[in-house]
Amino acid sequence: MVNHEKLQEELEGYCGLGMYDEALRLISSLKTRGQEDLTLAFLRTRILRAAGRFAEMRKTAEKIRERCPEEPEAWVSLADAMRQSGSLQQGRHVLQEAEKKFPKNPHIKFQLGCYLCQLQDLDLARSYVQAAIQLDRAWADAAKQDADLAPLREKI
Repeated sequence: MVNHEKLQEELEGYCGLGMYDEALRLISSLKTRGQEDLTLAFLRTRILRAAGRFAEMRKTAEKIRERCPEEPEAWVSLADAMRQSGSLQQGRHVLQEAEKKFPKNPHIKFQLGCYLCQLQDLDLARSYVQAAIQLDRAWADAAKQDADLAPLREKI
């Protein structure tokens, strides 16, 4: 069993020092099964993102989605990896597929709003962000701070 609090502290320490390879080695050294494997895979994508290693991030995210297609966050992670590796449009496409599978998931709707905002489709972006907030009020705070949504806030 992995002590997630201790692991999080160690990973934050490594990443804070720019020691991304060490953080990745730590994750790789943990032999677990089931849900913890998924948690570690998601942590791996976050570290790769922070390290700017987007091609590796994309490969890891693709494996997560292949292994766990019923996990909404697998789709969000893959969309982010696609976006970070250079294609906002591909990331949006992944999110649109995810929305069909998970029509009531606020995170997917919020992310679609962010991507559409960056693509300058502000009216549709606003409707997605509002839908996310209707499903879960916590997304209202995120909308106030997310840099992707700055064009929406500036228009108001």
